[in-house]
Amino acid sequence: MMKQIMIVLLITFGTTAFAQHQKINFEQITIQEALKKAKEQHKLVFVDCFTEWCIPCKQMEAGVFKTDSVAAFFNSNFINVKMDMEKGEGPATMKTYAIGAFPSYLLFDTDGKLRYKFVGGMPAAEFMAHIRKGMRTDNEDSKLTARYDAGERQPDLLRALVLLKIRVAERGIAKNINDELMAVLNPAQRALPENWVLFGENSYAMYLSDVDSPNFNYLVNNWKDFAVQNQKDTVDHKMSFIFRKLAGECLEGYYFKDKPYNKAAFEQYKEQIKATEMPDKMQLLVLIDMAEAAGQKDYSKVTTLFEKNASTFSEDNLRIMWPYITMCSVIPDYKYPRAKEIADEVIRRTKNPFLVSSCEMLKENQIRANQPSGKSN
Repeated sequence: MMKQIMIVLLITFGTTAFAQHQKINFEQITIQEALKKAKEQHKLVFVDCFTEWCIPCKQMEAGVFKTDSVAAFFNSNFINVKMDMEKGEGPATMKTYAIGAFPSYLLFDTDGKLRYKFVGGMPAAEFMAHIRKGMRTDNEDSKLTARYDAGERQPDLLRALVLLKIRVAERGIAKNINDELMAVLNPAQRALPENWVLFGENSYAMYLSDVDSPNFNYLVNNWKDFAVQNQKDTVDHKMSFIFRKLAGECLEGYYFKDKPYNKAAFEQYKEQIKATEMPDKMQLLVLIDMAEAAGQKDYSKVTTLFEKNASTFSEDNLRIMWPYITMCSVIPDYKYPRAKEIADEVIRRTKNPFLVSSCEMLKENQIRANQPSGKSN
C-alpha cells in the first residue's frame, strides 16, 4: 500500500514539476523570418523587446513567461521572438517602432503590420488581457491610429492618441500630437475639463506639462481660464508642485545636467509665480531663490535662505529638506553650517516621520563632518 502511495506521489510531483517548467518558446530568428513562418502556420508574431539590464524584463522572463497557461497560449497562437534592443537588429527595431521603455511588446499580423503594442512588467492576468485585446483586428488602439493616418484631426481623437502614445512610451510622438491638438483648440477649449489630463498632475502630464514645456507655460500664463473650469485649488496645486519640483531638481543638480545656469530663466520662473494667486507663492519664490543660488554654486546663500524661511514653509514645501541634504552630501569637504538649526526647525513644524528621520541624519552628518581628523564615533 505504501509503495502504491509513493508511486502516485511521484507521478503527481513529476507532472507538477513538468507543468511548472513550461515556458514561452522564443525562436532565435529575425522578425522577417518569424513573419514568414507565421504566415505558413496561420499565426501572429509576438516580439519581446528587452535589454540585459532591465529588471522588469527579467521578472517577466522568470515569472509570467513561465506560467503554464501563458506559455501554452503563446506557443499555440504565436511565433515568438525575443530581441535584445542593444544587439543585432535590436537598435534598428527600436528606432522603427519607437521603443521608449523596456520591456515593450509588439504583436504583428502575417502581413507584417503592427497590430498592437504595450509596455512594462505586469501580472499574468493583465498581460493576457493586453494580448487578447491586441489579437483583435479591431482593437481600439489600431482604430485610433488608422483614423489619424487617414487624416482625421478631431480634438477627441488627438487627445486619445496623445494618451495612447504616452502609455506605450512613444513620448516624442505624443508631444508632437499634443502640439497638433493645441493648434486646433481655441483658448476656451484648451481649459475645458476634458483637456486637464494634458496639464494636471498625473502620469500623462508629467511628460507633457513639466517646467519649461509649452503646456506648462500656457497653463501658468492662463491659469485663470483653467481655474474657472477645473477649480482654482486644483490648478494652484499643479503649479505649486511643478515649481517645488524645479527647486528640488536644482538643489540636487539634475536640472543643471541638461542646461547651464541661466539667470533669465530664473527671472522668468519668478515672474510666472508672481502672476499667480497660489496661496504659497511667497514660499515658492524663496524656493526659486534657493534653486538659483544652487545654480550659482552659492551654497552658503542656499543655507541662509533655508534657515531664514523654514519657519514659514508649508508641509509640502518643507520637503525641500530632502534635495537640500542631497546638495550638501555632494559638496566636497562640506561642514554642514547651521544644519542643526535648520533641522530642528523642520522637525518642529513637520508631521512627516520620514522627514524627521532625515533631519536627524542631517544633524549626524554635521557632527561627523566637524570631527577632528582621525577621530570617529
